[in-house]
Amino acid sequence: MPSGNVHDTVNSVALTGYVVYSVATNQTDWLPTAVGIAVGTLWLSPDLDLKSEPYYRFGPLRVLWMPYVKIMPHRSIWSHGLIIGDVIRLLYSAALLIPLLFLAFYSEIIQASTVDSLIDVMPAFIIGVMTASTIHIILDHTSSWFRPKKKRKKRRF
Repeated sequence: MPSGNVHDTVNSVALTGYVVYSVATNQTDWLPTAVGIAVGTLWLSPDLDLKSEPYYRFGPLRVLWMPYVKIMPHRSIWSHGLIIGDVIRLLYSAALLIPLLFLAFYSEIIQASTVDSLIDVMPAFIIGVMTASTIHIILDHTSSWFRPKKKRKKRRF
């Protein structure tokens, strides 16, 4: 299984390629997807099911992820499954963030137009998060597939 640094490097190269391609082809809506890839790489990684680098990047707020770490079996379909792992991590994040956004909106710290803008870019952001985790999962599976298999010694009876 690749190290966290390998995952970060491969995803960063993919993010750079995406941004360069988007700018070169004059796309105007690339930023939410790029932010999603960065967030999916650095914080919402499939490896949040362990006390890994993405877990520690949350700093003191990592305690909010402790239930997720305790509940999720490592490399299960629930954490490393395409789409389903992302949906679970995004819903878990939303459960933590929506009350804060609700309070900020009703205490007039943020405006309704800001909330509307966030809702508009959310699909592109989610695609970015899913792209990052897809790269992560493919890298995990290909490295496991290419790793030499250990030969077991035959038992003599």
